[in-house]
Amino acid sequence: MEPAQRFFEITNTVALLAWIALVLFPDRRVVSHLLCGIVVPAILAAGYAGVIGWKLTQNGPPPGDVMTMTGLRAIFADDWVFAAAWTHYLCFDMVVGSWIARDAVRLLIPWPLRTVALVLTFLAGPVGFLIHVITRLALRRAVATSVSSPLPP
Repeated sequence: MEPAQRFFEITNTVALLAWIALVLFPDRRVVSHLLCGIVVPAILAAGYAGVIGWKLTQNGPPPGDVMTMTGLRAIFADDWVFAAAWTHYLCFDMVVGSWIARDAVRLLIPWPLRTVALVLTFLAGPVGFLIHVITRLALRRAVATSVSSPLPP
């Protein structure tokens, strides 16, 4: 197996295992604060930094214009750069997911809604974040409406 593929598989496996823990135990500080909020993202960030640093010292600055899709396609054609870029997503999605887990537990967001947001954050980062934001806004409005409504006699 190619080393870049192995790196890709290892980072994906580490992230998946941490995400499973986060979905199952979002109320445990050791999971949402330490493991998924700091430790695993730091490990992924170190892997990312190592690959990017190595590629920069090996090849110098990226060729072409990184501000165009064509330029980015050329850069991501390198398996190591692609794997590092994917690790960037894994790292940041996990940081966002750990925040969502802590916020959802704090706001007492029901398990099914919290789980949908977390799973979607793992699979499609911004979509899961958006679901959480919409859920927290909807619940906040529901609570505000129920508090402001007069109680029946």
